[in-house]
Parts: sequence; structure tokens; C-alpha cells
Amino acid sequence: MPIETVERLLHIRTKRNQQVMRNIARLWEIGQKAQSAQDILDGLHPWGEVKDLYFHNIIPRLLFICGILTALFGMLIHHFIPYPLSLLAGALCCFVAYLIYEERNPIDEVIYFLEQRIMFLRYGLHFNKTPNYMPSTSNSLLVISQLKQIFPLFSQGNVSNEIEQFASTTWLEGEQEHQVMLFHYHYVDEFYLPNTQGEKQKIRETHKNQWGAFLFQMPPLGFAASNKHNEFIAPYTQGWKTSDILVNQNLHIFGLDQHQLARTISPSITLKLSDFFQHYSGDIVYHFEENMLCYMGDQNLFHLSRRKQDLNDISLLRGHLRTLTMPEYEKFKRCMLNLIS
Repeated sequence: MPIETVERLLHIRTKRNQQVMRNIARLWEIGQKAQSAQDILDGLHPWGEVKDLYFHNIIPRLLFICGILTALFGMLIHHFIPYPLSLLAGALCCFVAYLIYEERNPIDEVIYFLEQRIMFLRYGLHFNKTPNYMPSTSNSLLVISQLKQIFPLFSQGNVSNEIEQFASTTWLEGEQEHQVMLFHYHYVDEFYLPNTQGEKQKIRETHKNQWGAFLFQMPPLGFAASNKHNEFIAPYTQGWKTSDILVNQNLHIFGLDQHQLARTISPSITLKLSDFFQHYSGDIVYHFEENMLCYMGDQNLFHLSRRKQDLNDISLLRGHLRTLTMPEYEKFKRCMLNLIS
């Protein structure tokens, strides 16, 4: 292949990928400047340039294949051409392919950023930020550690109990504001049995995920409710039965003592709890001293409703962002506001 042709092909490849990099930079700028979700969508249409959102890596792939074939073919013709020369030529081809190959990471990063930005602008979710209710000077890891200690729901794993993702927002209930922090909780259990020597041998390790929310500025009612457990964790150890047998079969309520529960659990609260747990499987804890509520359940509140497609141009990305919703979060917000109202 003539050198001029190789240079021309490399120049075309470089020019195309430079355009993709300009597209990525423009997407970052649009996301950073947007004041609403519609601003992002408007920024993506009309685009007015090449809409490619993928790198053209045909040339480095061909160079890599040529390098491998050159090294292999050199073994067959080593009587005519010294094999070290063939190996060097093959290595050089692979090295050039490595230098000009473009990873997809910059594209994935800007798409993730735009998704997060859309979620913030559409739902007011501040990812990896603690609520304004907490002291602004507090470290987020310290805040999460304190919250985990306040509620007896974060010790389900005997190896690891971590909040891996969180996001804060504000809900309006009439004229009252509630600071809210959604979270993703991941825990690990290990199970052991003694072996023939009497030593413990690990037979299984399980990873489980749950999702939930902390609600602040709530009354310290001091009870827990669940449709998963008929016993609860201290200090919520005293069970409470309502006058409705069907409700008692599906809803379990616990508190500090019977007198406190009699003062707190009204027919209205029982009905709202029953309605809430028609839609959710999990636990709710109203703290007995702090003005907080914690819910934890099996539904993924961070679930994004998205189409399964390769986002390889700006038009597809715009359609993806336009239809991006959080149906589980929307439903949870409605149900929880109905419970606390």
C-alpha cells in the first residue's frame, strides 16, 4: 500500500474522530449550561454538524490484524527474510494501532453526565449530595455513617453493609417541605460450616441490594411497620395488633411499648400504612427521638426507564434523554406523600 494512501486514510480517520471529540465537548457544555431538562433537549436539536457519537476505529483494527499476520507470515518466510525484521514490522503495526485506537470511555462519561443532569433538572435529584437538613460542614461519609447508626436496618450483612449510591431532593407536602435522601444499600453475607478438622470453611457468599429513603423534618413517632417481618429489631420490639384481622395478616407494627403505641397508632395511620404496603415490600421506621423516617425495600428507586439501543449519534441520544424517566421513584414519591400527609 503506497505511503500516500496510508497517510490519507490516517488523515481521514483523525479528522472524523476529532469531530466526535468536538461533539463530546459540545455535549459537556450543553449539560453544564442547561437550566432545565428542555434546555438540554433543545441544545441537541438541530445539531448542524456530523452527529456521530462513536469513534471510527477501522484503521487501528486493520493495523492490528496486519501486525499479527506479518509476525505469523514472517515465521514461514524466515529463510528469505530474517524473522526479527518481520516481528519488528508486526510489532510496529500493533504499536501504531494502539496509538490511534480510541476508547469509548469519553462518550460513556458524557452520556452518564447528561443522564444525571436530566435527573437533577427533571426530578431535583442531587446525586452524591447530602440534604440541606444536615450541617453543611459535615462530611458526606460521616453523615451516612451517622444515619446508618440511627436506624436498625443497616446491619443485615455479616461482612459488609454499605450505602453505595445516594441522592438528595426536596418534597413539598402542601406548604411544608421535607428534605429527602434516596439510597442504594448493598450488603454481603458469608456462611460457614466446620470442616473435618473442625475449622470454619466458607461455603457461600451472597450479595443483596435494597433501596430506600430517609425523610427529614418528620414527627418522632417511635414505631416501625413492615410487611416482611413479624418481629423487629430493638428498640422496636413490642408488637401491636389493630382491630382489623386482614390488616394484621399483611401489616406488622412495632414500637417501644404498648402505651406509646396506643397513643401513636391511630386508625388513620393504620389505613395509610396498609395502603402504602399494598404497593411495597419492606420496612418503615419512625425514629423515637430524631425527626426522621427511614424506609427500606426491594424496589429499585433509582431505576431508569430507557430503551435498549446503541447511542451512536446525537439524534438517538436526544430521543433517549427525552424519554428518560424514573417510574419507581415517581410512584414511591406519590405513595410516601400520601402516607405522611
